[in-house]
Amino acid sequence: MRYYSIQFLRLFFMAEVLYLHIQAYLSIYGLPGGTIFHTVPSAFMAAALPFFSISGFIMAFLIDIGYRNFLPRRLLRVYPTYFCGVAIAVAVNWFLWNKPPTTHLFAAASLLPLGPADLPLRVEWTLIYEIAYYVVIAPFALPRFRRYFVPFLFVWAAAIFFAYYVLDMQEAHIFTTWRTVLLSNFGLYFITGALVYHLQKRTPTWHWSLSVGLICLSAAICVATSWNRPPGLIKDMGEILLWSLCSAVSLYCVVKLEDKWRHPLLETISNFGDYAYAYYLIHATILSAFFSIAVYTFGWRLNNATALAGLGLVAVLGYFFGRLDMRLHGFFKKRLR
Repeated sequence: MRYYSIQFLRLFFMAEVLYLHIQAYLSIYGLPGGTIFHTVPSAFMAAALPFFSISGFIMAFLIDIGYRNFLPRRLLRVYPTYFCGVAIAVAVNWFLWNKPPTTHLFAAASLLPLGPADLPLRVEWTLIYEIAYYVVIAPFALPRFRRYFVPFLFVWAAAIFFAYYVLDMQEAHIFTTWRTVLLSNFGLYFITGALVYHLQKRTPTWHWSLSVGLICLSAAICVATSWNRPPGLIKDMGEILLWSLCSAVSLYCVVKLEDKWRHPLLETISNFGDYAYAYYLIHATILSAFFSIAVYTFGWRLNNATALAGLGLVAVLGYFFGRLDMRLHGFFKKRLR
């Protein structure tokens, strides 16, 4: 079964991340406001964390259907395209800014939880959590352990709460370590996303208006509780628990809406969700290169036209990088099926 609604969500959240990062790069290169990319406040943007919920849902689905060679296939889904993105980033840094790769490149690009690192793509901190998640749940892909997956999720959640409230591990880290990676409260997004898969599978459909209402309520709660918070990394358990639950509720409702609002056009659009991973990896490299050349080489004025040109460049180049990603994915998928 292919959940086209999940692909649609991946596309939607990738659009939000891209919007936020264009806003950020405009500020970095001297334009802190005044464009359409400064119109929507950051409080309305979900950023990258809901991707963890989606990943939890998809991994629970794969375990439930008996996905063979789970860990090798997941690692080969992540690393080949990622290494291609790293190679592009290294080339861009070298030719544009005369910045050769450092001796720490291989450690930073390992996606292992080694603490502070100069990440070549600037966005792959989320993949460090993804890889750790794949490793820890891989045993449950085996038939004999599959029935223990849901109990394990509750045990894992209890361990996160214990670490936070009893062991005083109250930091959520971008540059996570072996000690913190599985006990970070970011893990609640993975856990609730996985539980949503099992919950929606076992519950009947309900009226579509209830799903729409709960999605709107979840969005309103997230906006209201983030409107006046200071900028910076989310660390507080109260915030992460609330927002991960809102993400889980929205995920549940979107999946429940799938059968009601299934339409060929929506399914066609959702297919572009397959490109979300490639866009996520490469967009920051493209944007930094584009704005640097635009400002320092051509002396262009930053405005809506420049910002939209950057968006268009990401759309075009990201598409071709996505095609490469799909070819790599298909190549390894056939050999490990």
